[in-house]
Amino acid sequence: MVAVSIDAARAARAEARRLRVDSQGLRVAVHQNLRVATAGKERAEAATARLSGLVPVASPWSRLEWLREVDDLSRVLVLVD
Repeated sequence: MVAVSIDAARAARAEARRLRVDSQGLRVAVHQNLRVATAGKERAEAATARLSGLVPVASPWSRLEWLREVDDLSRVLVLVD
């Protein structure tokens, strides 16, 4: 009976060790996927801002960023004599 308990305890420890290794591998994969997704999102946001003529500008009241439209090319200046 004691031998069965010892074998069961060893099996439980081995299973716990295996689960820790598996969960660590999953954590690493999730963090890598998060980094890749965040970088892709930032690239997409930058490309969208470039194409739409919007420029992120820091707010004077907080650390938030606002999108300000760049209107340098959106209006045509006409010479008036």
